[in-house]
Amino acid sequence: MSDPQQHPGNPHQIPPYVSQPQSGQPPHPSHQQHAQQHATQGYILNGQTAQITQPAGTATNTAGRAGLIVGLIGLAIGIFANLIVQALIRTSGYGALSMFSGVGSLLAFAAALAALILGLIGLRNPSAPHGAAGIATGLGIAGVVNILFGFIVSTAGAFFYF
Repeated sequence: MSDPQQHPGNPHQIPPYVSQPQSGQPPHPSHQQHAQQHATQGYILNGQTAQITQPAGTATNTAGRAGLIVGLIGLAIGIFANLIVQALIRTSGYGALSMFSGVGSLLAFAAALAALILGLIGLRNPSAPHGAAGIATGLGIAGVVNILFGFIVSTAGAFFYF
């Protein structure tokens, strides 16, 4: 930088010598308005406005977070449905078992597909962090593949009677 004096501390704090009236001149109302207008956008130094940027990591990725939450809910639905199916195997007939297994798989598949779509939307946003979106995409892919594989195996098993 061309400034010989470096001021330690908050890099977003406006230095005291910026946007100040020249010595010997009273503060002019239009100068104060101009300085206040640029206080939120940046600051004026040598007649040029320098923008203040947000620190890295403060942006949010709403689609990624929503996908992560939906993916975790889908995972919980799948685990809960498997626990209930195991209980129904020992206590109930085939009709209740088949109905609950189908409904649980359908809900888990819908949540996994929604997590996959939201995660991909979150990954396409270049200015947002991608951690939650990446996890949501992974949960969505794993859930969709798991449920589709289970459907294919159960269909093949019914066809070949094994």
